[in-house]
Amino acid sequence: MNDEHVFPQWLIRRTKTNLTSIRWLAGNRVNPLAATLPLCVGCNRDFGRVLEDPVSRIFDDLESHRGISENEAELLIRWLWKIDGLFWIASYPEGDYSRKYTLREKVLSPIDIARSYLRLAVSLIDHIDECFKDKPIGIDSHCRIDGLFVAGVFSQTAIMVVHEQLESQIPKQYSVLRMQRQPDSSSNAKLFYPITGFVDDTQAVTVSMILGARLSTAHDAFSYVIERQVPKP
Repeated sequence: MNDEHVFPQWLIRRTKTNLTSIRWLAGNRVNPLAATLPLCVGCNRDFGRVLEDPVSRIFDDLESHRGISENEAELLIRWLWKIDGLFWIASYPEGDYSRKYTLREKVLSPIDIARSYLRLAVSLIDHIDECFKDKPIGIDSHCRIDGLFVAGVFSQTAIMVVHEQLESQIPKQYSVLRMQRQPDSSSNAKLFYPITGFVDDTQAVTVSMILGARLSTAHDAFSYVIERQVPKP
């Protein structure tokens, strides 16, 4: 076992939060480099190789307005699920993360049939408020069931993963990518160019927090109905 940073070190450096602090469990402020969980060496290595290295380049392309492909969008979704899953495990160490997957299975494997039900919503931030010495880094969703929905703001990018049934609740500040059932010949083409929907990071974080609370409740209610229809193994 070794320590896995809940937020990857490349993102901590990108947001300069290593020079400030973040809110951690119970609202305490800590240096993000101290926000870690014990994780097996193999998972730590594979998370870095499969997700962290390519996602750091995806953020470069998003924030440089070069766009991303659908395959890159899937990696971004799985990366968000990883961050959210680590937060979930830290918050509910005795809980049952998922009835269907381990965290490793969920984020390191290609998305299954659920892929076509997913909506990736992304909005860029025009500038960082001058009163801050860092950039946003945080999850604003708090689902207790399934963990499909994730919302957060990272650096100058606001992101959400939403089920198609709740797509209508995504605000106009976000560009929405409707994932295909399976990748095809166009899946490597950079065809998704999110809009700059927020003037500054304060606006983005405020909207993300409000949406995170509302859509977490809505997704949990939706997932509860679905889970009651599926016998537990």
